[in-house]
Amino acid sequence: MVVEALEKDKIDEVDTILAAESGQIERGKDPMKCRHAARQKCSNCLPLDPYDEEYLKSKDIKHMSFHAHVRKLTAGHGRGTTLTKPLENTRYSINLSCANHKPYPKGICTKCKPPIATLNRQPFRHVDNISIENQELVNSFLDYWRRSGNQRVGILIGKYQAFTEVPLGIKATVAAIYEPPQVCKSDSVQLLDDPNEETVDKLSSWLGLKKVGWIFTDLWPADISKGTVHCTRNASSFLLSAEECITAGWLQNKHPNITQYSNERKFGSKFVTVVASGDENMHVNFHGYQVENAFFRNLVEIFSFQVSNQCAALVEANILCPTMYHPELAFIRETPVDEHQFITDVNFVEKNEYGADIQKNGRPLPVEYLLVDVPAGMPKDPCSTFYQPKHVKFHIENRTDIGETQGGKNLLNFCEEFSINQFLEQVLFKIEVF
Repeated sequence: MVVEALEKDKIDEVDTILAAESGQIERGKDPMKCRHAARQKCSNCLPLDPYDEEYLKSKDIKHMSFHAHVRKLTAGHGRGTTLTKPLENTRYSINLSCANHKPYPKGICTKCKPPIATLNRQPFRHVDNISIENQELVNSFLDYWRRSGNQRVGILIGKYQAFTEVPLGIKATVAAIYEPPQVCKSDSVQLLDDPNEETVDKLSSWLGLKKVGWIFTDLWPADISKGTVHCTRNASSFLLSAEECITAGWLQNKHPNITQYSNERKFGSKFVTVVASGDENMHVNFHGYQVENAFFRNLVEIFSFQVSNQCAALVEANILCPTMYHPELAFIRETPVDEHQFITDVNFVEKNEYGADIQKNGRPLPVEYLLVDVPAGMPKDPCSTFYQPKHVKFHIENRTDIGETQGGKNLLNFCEEFSINQFLEQVLFKIEVF
């Protein structure tokens, strides 16, 4: 148990690597502007900081990376620099253990009272890219919807690696999709308690992997004979509903980002959200990549996000609610769930018709203020962490409702795809695991 606790409190290897890097963006000598010797530097060819706004804008990078954000807070003093003021997690719930008075509602002070929340678009992101190893991973996940017509949720298993296309960037590389116990319907999914959750975590850890996010479908057939799917998510409707933002916030709080830059050793989360939905433009775009569907001939688009640290804090305080008829709007709770809950004021800033910033109350609240866009894609040369035989597929877990059962004939046929030595290696490995 002590080892497991230490493992959960362990800083990701990619963070250790990036913390040791200079982060400077090297620039070569400009033949048009630089008038000095080859070994000299001027303002036109000096290295740029990883948070340089003009550089990020020129590369169409909407959010600086987390480590670039940290470097900005250290005024560019470089690697190994200690923050003069450690990162503080946002909290919108009242401190019920304040020593200055009796617990709320019998007492309250400025120290235990949460601050008024003014929502701002988060300038950085904890993950800069999501890379899914190969198309078959998503296709296998979508097979459940193709065969049942019901929506599905999966947990993304993978690892965090350096992403060189963004200064000091991080990408979540997805190697597998685990499907936990759930009740699936055509318009909803209910997650059930998972008796194998600890086993999945242990096995993933032994393989050098971990849970890096979750994926869910939002697919609605338009014309089965033509193989079309409705496009329900776009810029004019919504990309992530308020209810999904709340679920994403809950999952991010459950999987905090371990860091040395906070006294609490955690700040934000690297846990990502991926949505498989109907495509509008029928081609690859900034939001993600598309997966060819053998049954529905159009393309399924992958949208990927995180919710902001502020959103996760609102979820933790249990004051963020969905609206009934407008998925693109959230609502700040008006009535406390019990006498000990304090609901702080939540505002957001938007521009009026004259271009001036005005502050508005968070009842209702556009969910776009809670989102951080994370591009998704596949490598040019698809790869696979786990070997899959071409002729026989081992059934995916928790799919008995569509006739897929692990074990029995399926297990026998799967094992026959391997040599005797390979089969013995599998058996010995499973005995060691369990």
